[in-house]
Amino acid sequence: MAFSTLRLASSNLLRASLNTKTPAIYMRKTISISSALPKRIRGPEEETEKVKELHHWKKERYVMLALLPTIPAALIYPNAICDFALVTAMVLHSHWRLSGVAEDYIHGFPGKIAQPLVLFLSICAFGSLCYLNYNDVGFSNAVRMLYSQL
Repeated sequence: MAFSTLRLASSNLLRASLNTKTPAIYMRKTISISSALPKRIRGPEEETEKVKELHHWKKERYVMLALLPTIPAALIYPNAICDFALVTAMVLHSHWRLSGVAEDYIHGFPGKIAQPLVLFLSICAFGSLCYLNYNDVGFSNAVRMLYSQL
């Protein structure tokens, strides 16, 4: 009994949906994009923007690949040249990643503060690590001392 009632109700709904007439005028939805959002939604449109982002991506990969031999070399044979190369590559790599995170995930007013803050922190980190290299034991020796006392 319940099955036949359900079948009758579904056939009536199907027949009613097939008999509906479509209106002569179709309403078209329009989507407006504010000036703050086009880059996030569409990405780079011009060829120069694509090439610029591709070159930046390649530079990031080169720095990452330069870090692979620099880290063990600086820890195995600590000297000023290896320390400065390691510090420079580490800070540059960190700066690019943090600025990418700030650009992608922090929007609105905090986003306007985040980019200069990342730049300021990167400059402070680079200055502090250069000071450590020039006036103290050096970055590699500091890392070795830290891990030898743990």
